[in-house]
Amino acid sequence: MPVVAIVGRPNVGKSTLFNDLVGQNRAIVGPQRGITRDRIYGRLSLDVGIEADLVDTGGFDTTGEGDFSRHMFEQTMLAIQESDLIVCMFDVLSELTADDRELVRILRESPVPVVYVANKVDDPHGSAASAVLYELGLQDFIEISARKKTGLKLLKERIGQVVQALPVTDLEHETDAIRVSILGRPNVGKSLLLNRIIGENRAIVSPVAGTTRDYVDIRVGHGGRDYVFVDTAGIRRKSRIQDMLERESVFRSLKNVNLSHVCLLLIDPAEGVTEQDKRISSIMAEHGRAFVVVVNKSDLLEAGRRTEVREAVHYSLKFIPDVKVVFVSALTGKNVQRMYPLIDELFTKTTTQVTTGRLNRVLADVTESYTPPVVKGRQVKFFYANQVGTVPPEFRIVTNFPDSIQPSYHRYLVRSFKKALSLEGIPVKLRFVPKS
Repeated sequence: MPVVAIVGRPNVGKSTLFNDLVGQNRAIVGPQRGITRDRIYGRLSLDVGIEADLVDTGGFDTTGEGDFSRHMFEQTMLAIQESDLIVCMFDVLSELTADDRELVRILRESPVPVVYVANKVDDPHGSAASAVLYELGLQDFIEISARKKTGLKLLKERIGQVVQALPVTDLEHETDAIRVSILGRPNVGKSLLLNRIIGENRAIVSPVAGTTRDYVDIRVGHGGRDYVFVDTAGIRRKSRIQDMLERESVFRSLKNVNLSHVCLLLIDPAEGVTEQDKRISSIMAEHGRAFVVVVNKSDLLEAGRRTEVREAVHYSLKFIPDVKVVFVSALTGKNVQRMYPLIDELFTKTTTQVTTGRLNRVLADVTESYTPPVVKGRQVKFFYANQVGTVPPEFRIVTNFPDSIQPSYHRYLVRSFKKALSLEGIPVKLRFVPKS
């Protein structure tokens, strides 16, 4: 999934545009300078049938003072480095500044494609305000008004054109090796677990939190199958991030979720599932990645505490009710070799292909057990279903009311499909489309 970042000076309208494009009020909008202090992520659906991760950044400000100004500047620079496409935004009702010129210079030196946007053009046919951008040597820019939601269709079309031309890593068909990411907060034992799994001391193991700064791909063979294990940098709360290098490690850890078939979320039973673990879990679920919660240091658990810990994990991650929980000890090696069969199982499920005939038999059975709701006085009908993707398995259901399926019935269908197709423990996506 490509990453599209919106950058620009503070208060040029980035957060308003972000909200317009994702269709939700995810970013705080206001006249105060520098409201958006950290990156905010959302899903951007393009008309070309492609989705992208849209990123709202803090303002590019080289003149501000204090930690927040420096933090926002660094966040913007990271977004430029790690994104697949940049949307650079200007306020044409204010004078150009040295920051505008510096940002354009940086973007011209970057290999990342850029779409330039002139914001606050309330009348694209009668306003000459955006002419100031010619001073920056820009000509192929798009005029919009984020506040009035004008020009957005053209902007999305341009973004779609650029995204379509980007090289894409097709994880769905990349099955020569199973890619496995090991995620978790610093010092929970990720590197030690990796060394135990592969049987070598390939990753640096240290009691110092944050030893792994980057992610390391290690290809191994086991049981006639190839695996690529990824030991990622520890992900800690934003308030705990101290330097530029660690911020980059965090970004890469999250980005790596998209490049993995299976993820292992490692937690410490003494701390349980933290808020950061919940965020990581929601990102993995949102991106459709099969994952398992691995409770490390189980050798330190008292007898009978496993049930208590397991229940606490399920309670904390109740938005993913069928997530698998396993107990290991990376230090002693206990239960570590059980990871391979579990990884194989999750990989098989997330890459499964279901015949159209079987899908429609399942659809008939589950709708007979629980009749679809009535919408506007008419019965919802499901005509047929077919599979349209893997990693995760995605099924398309043709219906007469594709936009009116109640969330509760949607969840019922997902649970029923998982049970009937033996896909428990992994994300499954349902897409409802009209008959035409």
